[in-house]
Amino acid sequence: MNAAEFYERYWQHATDPASECGQIVGERQTMLKAALSHLPPKARVLDSGCGNGVFTAFLQELGFDVVGIDISTTAVEHAKQQCPSIQFKVASLEGRLPFQNEEFDAVWCTEVLEHVFDVDKALTEIKRILRSGGKLVLTTPYHGLVKNLVISILAFNRHYDPRGPHIRFFSRRSLTLCLEQAGFGVERWAGVGRFWPVWMSHFVVARKLS
Repeated sequence: MNAAEFYERYWQHATDPASECGQIVGERQTMLKAALSHLPPKARVLDSGCGNGVFTAFLQELGFDVVGIDISTTAVEHAKQQCPSIQFKVASLEGRLPFQNEEFDAVWCTEVLEHVFDVDKALTEIKRILRSGGKLVLTTPYHGLVKNLVISILAFNRHYDPRGPHIRFFSRRSLTLCLEQAGFGVERWAGVGRFWPVWMSHFVVARKLS
């Protein structure tokens, strides 16, 4: 089974597709709005790994010219039903995205990188489609020392279940290294959900350097 087949099955078996957008949505939306506040109206923004389109719709409400992509055909169909005025495409970050070079002012990528096998390829593709100085805003599950110790003691098997969808586990250091090697400069770090040192996710704003 490849990644597309895995996530096709995931979305086909979602009991409530409208709720499959993860937790702490409101907090992420508030932080995303602030991160993109410098952009002019109708700036071109990509929601990469859009799922059912909850954040894609939010970006449209902010006044952006937004497009959503997801590896799952079923997820894209759910998104189209919820947001018929938005363009959605089936595409994988680990392949060539169906966009021109430097087409977007910003890319939003929330709770996606932990599902990606070829992280370098994904970040390189995002960089390709971003304009010079364009912003990548992302979230991915938080893994700091204290939280990792808690997980190891109390929930190792559940958290690192080899049958689960998460295949990458980023620390601040490892994610920074991936971003820098792909040609991004990190501008902001924050935590989302719960409280330090057991945040649920990293919230990162990075800029395309060249």
